[in-house]
Amino acid sequence: MNNVSDAPDGQGQERVVCPSSHERAVRLFIVAGILIGFGVYCFVDAFVRGKYPHVRLSEDLNGWAEWAFNFFGTFVFTGLGVIPLVIAIASLNHTMIADAEGIGYVGKTKTPWSSVVSLDASQLQKKQILSLECPGGRRIKLDGYKLRNFKELVAFVERRVSPSRPES
Repeated sequence: MNNVSDAPDGQGQERVVCPSSHERAVRLFIVAGILIGFGVYCFVDAFVRGKYPHVRLSEDLNGWAEWAFNFFGTFVFTGLGVIPLVIAIASLNHTMIADAEGIGYVGKTKTPWSSVVSLDASQLQKKQILSLECPGGRRIKLDGYKLRNFKELVAFVERRVSPSRPES
């Protein structure tokens, strides 16, 4: 798939397609797997093995604490594991498109180039972050960690908007 295309005769049909980088999603999947794995372990330890049939707080504090950790850990770890899982799945489907009209994610409202006031490239070299400043304090953050074809996107954006680089 060709992500950067130019129309013949300079008709202005150039566009850059930046699908999401899967590195962030893979890390979130790992965190989700670890948390859900802990939840499954707690479930097995508390319910399947039946290790804690009659634990009372007044008789055995350590036994009660172990039971409480395994019982509540089943729900807490599994619930916390679902959060990065949902974020990872959602981040896999983000695709940014910049074309002659403007810039935006697929399925969202595209920001026209005329509404971009300036560029903030102060973090471009260190963190690969380029911010587009829009009226009303709105910012569009382009992150090289989250987007593939980032260099082509930065070059495309800089051709459309004049950069204002703050002094460091």
